[in-house]
Amino acid sequence: MRRVSLSTVAGLAAIALWAAACQSSGGAVMVVVVTASGTPPPVSSLSVTITAPAGTSSTKDYSRSDGARITFPTTLAAELPTSATGNVSVAVSALGATGAIVAAGSIDPTPVVSGSRPTVYVQLACGNLPCTQAGGSGADGGTDAGISTRCGNGRVDPGEQCDIAIAPGDPGACPTSCDDGVSCTKDTATGSGCQLTCTHVAIVALNPNDGCCPPIATHATDPDCSPTCGNGTLEPGETCDTLIAAGLPGACPTPGECTSTDPCAFTLLVSVGTCQAICMHYQVTAPTPQGGDGCCPPGATYATDVDCLPACGDGVVQSNQGETCDVGIAAPAAGSCPTSCQDPSAGTCQTTFLTGTGCAVSCVQTPITAPISGDHCCPPGATRATDSDCLGKCGDGIVDPGESCDSAAVGTGACPTSCPPSPSACLQTTLTGAAATCSTACVSKPIVACSRQSDGCCPAGCTSADDPDCSATCGDGKVQSNETCDVAIPAGGSGACPTTCDDGNSCTTDLLLSSGTCDATCVHLPVTAFLAGDGCCPPGGDLDLDADCPAVCGDGVVEPPVETCDKAIAGSCPAPAARPAADKCTALTLQGSPSTCTSLWVATPITACVGGDGCCPAGCAAPTDSDCHGICGDGVVQANEQCDRAITAGVPGACERTCDDGDACTTDIASGSIQSCTRGCTHLPIVACLDDDGCCPAGCAAAADSDCTPVCGDGHVGA
Repeated sequence: MRRVSLSTVAGLAAIALWAAACQSSGGAVMVVVVTASGTPPPVSSLSVTITAPAGTSSTKDYSRSDGARITFPTTLAAELPTSATGNVSVAVSALGATGAIVAAGSIDPTPVVSGSRPTVYVQLACGNLPCTQAGGSGADGGTDAGISTRCGNGRVDPGEQCDIAIAPGDPGACPTSCDDGVSCTKDTATGSGCQLTCTHVAIVALNPNDGCCPPIATHATDPDCSPTCGNGTLEPGETCDTLIAAGLPGACPTPGECTSTDPCAFTLLVSVGTCQAICMHYQVTAPTPQGGDGCCPPGATYATDVDCLPACGDGVVQSNQGETCDVGIAAPAAGSCPTSCQDPSAGTCQTTFLTGTGCAVSCVQTPITAPISGDHCCPPGATRATDSDCLGKCGDGIVDPGESCDSAAVGTGACPTSCPPSPSACLQTTLTGAAATCSTACVSKPIVACSRQSDGCCPAGCTSADDPDCSATCGDGKVQSNETCDVAIPAGGSGACPTTCDDGNSCTTDLLLSSGTCDATCVHLPVTAFLAGDGCCPPGGDLDLDADCPAVCGDGVVEPPVETCDKAIAGSCPAPAARPAADKCTALTLQGSPSTCTSLWVATPITACVGGDGCCPAGCAAPTDSDCHGICGDGVVQANEQCDRAITAGVPGACERTCDDGDACTTDIASGSIQSCTRGCTHLPIVACLDDDGCCPAGCAAAADSDCTPVCGDGHVGA
């Protein structure tokens, strides 16, 4: 279980956000990783507010003890008592030198249970935009060297060597120390933040009293070498003895023996030819984008190292592998896979459907070519008669909504060129509109003005004194020869003047002319205008023009919503052979009947997991549907996978979070990542007698290896 490279979170500061935390037991520790979108202005302190389920909240301020500016990402730890666990929300404000808020961020309530140690990420933004600031780096106002805008997101992204938010010991964690505990290696840390790496080089030069016995040296040439080397016995300060035969415990390793078949293990033979010789195995941690070394380092993916196997669901869109999205990316983030498609705007005559499976899901648009009423499309060749979505066009021979006639119509619907004689001298009929705009109509209006000249009309309110056409004897109780009635005759009596003209027919306009005079008369004009709600369907009307008209199947007009087609129009009603284009995951069913003008295709999504139909419905996976692609996270170890992250820990096929096998006498080498289902572990035996590594290999004794004398309480599980 020797770990050559462990990791830590840079800038970790523990803060107790509840005063009661220190007096409570069974609480939780919440790790808060604060990142920034872009580069915010200089930040002097952070104000962190944690709100508990009961609505109680606590706010604490965090600043560096040396007064330096805070750079991002930075990590805080909050101790929560049991009373504060549950759905916990976090809000962070970044304050400048004057105390003004320069950036802020928050997360929605997150479940926190007692005894847990969840990690949450709060990204700061300046308003609704990424923060921007010119100039500077590190503590001068920019970002630390080696910290990218994605550093601290808990994942090794392209261009990173590790990630500071990954917990120590987990794949992709950044090293906390490069010291391998061997005096004959030069251990160097390179880079910082998410670019931190360790290198180990064997020391070969003689440098007395540096604690190292370099290759081929003896006690005579370097006092750091054992004076008893070569006596066939392991003495204090020796890791092996050159006189012990190869293959026996305590034998010194040779270059041919210091090898490993694991490409993720880097071997280094130090102090070769001496009794301090040791074969070191180091974990390869740095990804090589171009690949070629056969190793997929811990936390790496195909996007960062091509030696890693590509996996659908690893959270990286690998376009060169045919991926259009990745199911491991949560919506609505860029690269997440769509689960539904938004139909295009009305009038575009395109239909959109979801196509593909796994990480090759996309929205595809296809043109609408069939005239279907109600789909907001008027395809080429369609008219208002075949598709109610088509706009009416004056001159198409059809009276459309908004038209009173059509200039190309013959017979019913034709535009009048003259009006019929008026049925009364008190009714003036005129021709209005124009045939060019399909608005020609005959309009009748009662004459209301009294005239000194005789025109045959006695308008309402006029008498013989102001209109010669009015009877001078009106009101004598008798109907004279020049009168139609007499106003003095009581209602209901013979010759009484009418006061209303309702004939009970909704298709007539009832007018009372010359009301209040002895010429009062009723005129009933036929209704010709298409007006919904008047109870009349004029000649030439249909349901599309007038809601008062019944739908007539076979009249050559599609009349929604009752009709979806019309059998009198060729090709209007769909046939089984004319199945429209659709996605493989869409089932089309022909419903209705052409005989009733109600036939149409109805689309429903396929939900059953059935192999061979070309569809992988939502919720299906390769084990239950052969049409589904293997996905990292579907609970089954597929090709290109070493494990599957959806398999419960402890069950065969589960991805191991750590490669620690609990054996102090092995060096644990990790490869791949849980995220991409490529996690693998190998365990290389430790054979050198080395103090304080927790291991007492075969052939070692207390004189040569302090771990061979177990002491209870020394922090090591001894041999």
